[in-house]
Amino acid sequence: MATLASVGSGVIATDSPTESIRFDRRVRRYEWTGDDPQPLVDAIAADDPDLAIVRIPTHRGEVLHRLQAVADEVILGDCLVVYGRDNLRMGPPAAPANPAFQASLATAADLDPLDALVATSFAGYRNHYAANPRLGASFDIVSGYREWTRNHIGTGERRCYLAEVGGVPRGFMTVRVSPGESEIVLNGVDPAFQGQGVYRDLLRAVLAQLVAEGSPRTVVSTQLDNRPVQRVWVREGFYLGDSQYTLHLNRHVQR
Repeated sequence: MATLASVGSGVIATDSPTESIRFDRRVRRYEWTGDDPQPLVDAIAADDPDLAIVRIPTHRGEVLHRLQAVADEVILGDCLVVYGRDNLRMGPPAAPANPAFQASLATAADLDPLDALVATSFAGYRNHYAANPRLGASFDIVSGYREWTRNHIGTGERRCYLAEVGGVPRGFMTVRVSPGESEIVLNGVDPAFQGQGVYRDLLRAVLAQLVAEGSPRTVVSTQLDNRPVQRVWVREGFYLGDSQYTLHLNRHVQR
């Protein structure tokens, strides 16, 4: 279980034990939304992780040079865009368009098809980990996303929805639900069915469930250059609300 701590002045720090094991180094995540970057710099220096994964607002790019004081290397991993949907204002979405489409909560019995969907959906996919050459062979996006998906199988705060077309699994969507908002965490569609409305229908089915449960807001994020899903989000009532740089601070680097 990750340890979450607000370390002051717009800084939230989170232990990342799963990544620490996978990369064989101490990994800690930081999100900064304050005005003064010094508390962020101080927190990283005090925590002394081997790898600090830091998110900062894109309009504060000048902070990069401040972070160089507590890193051997600062790497720009990606630009994350965050969309939100006001469910109270927008109401429920339209029904799925394909009459052969069905969505249900995944259970332990669905692990094999989910693992297969993750493998096909994310083959060749690049995110901020791929930008860091220090991770080398320890970086395996499919294994990481499989673990992430498995951790969302349930019916409480974490859920995984499985999409089927004609009774065959074709996509999945993981969701985290809290009283203030719901978040779509990870999703994928069988590449052979991309562009055929599976993702749109799955998004509608999940949103309908969240709206029915009274979730006032749903957020979702992706890399800036992942444009196809963003077009779907806009059509389904999401709006662009935030953007962040993901930075990797490599520390204790052996030269």
